[in-house]
Amino acid sequence: MLIIEGGFNMNKRILSLIAVVVLLAAMLAVTTTASAYYAVYSHCGNGKPLNVRQGPGKNYPVIERIPYGEAIYVIGETSPGWLQLNDNGFVQASLTCNYDPGPYQPQPQPTVDPAKKKADLDAVYATAKKVEPYIITLKPTPRSNGVANVRWAPSKTSKLLAAYPEGTQVRVIAELKNWYQVEDLVTGAVGYVNTAYVEK
Repeated sequence: MLIIEGGFNMNKRILSLIAVVVLLAAMLAVTTTASAYYAVYSHCGNGKPLNVRQGPGKNYPVIERIPYGEAIYVIGETSPGWLQLNDNGFVQASLTCNYDPGPYQPQPQPTVDPAKKKADLDAVYATAKKVEPYIITLKPTPRSNGVANVRWAPSKTSKLLAAYPEGTQVRVIAELKNWYQVEDLVTGAVGYVNTAYVEK
């Protein structure tokens, strides 16, 4: 009877020891998994939400948008310049930061010295030369939303006079550095178009 009891107590101790080992292993596994994740914050320079994409690249569709300043948890950089989220999706690493940025604060726009702006325009006007009028065909640029812009002065910041669709023809009446002074063939309106909008 004593031998049986001793054997029972020994088995009980072994089972208790196994239970403790299993419990410690489970806790270690949880700790290891949790430490694999770390937090970054949505930090687009313009204050807009951060796009979460289906894969590590801009060619993948957007599946979610994370507001500016919100914490997100990532596994790590799985592709150059891209972070994989701990649940689903990928974000561009350059649009995140490692600290809480707080509310978005728009950056003040740099002021332009009116005297310098006038001097820059004068320098462009100084290059003007009259030409025998000839016809050119306009085209949009990748950033112009499918139109060619004609402006009041030979400057990209001057007032927009007209936006012409691709293929529109206008008459050149003077040439300047990187600009043409042009005349609308229908209305006779005169403005300036950058050479980037002209078909070669």
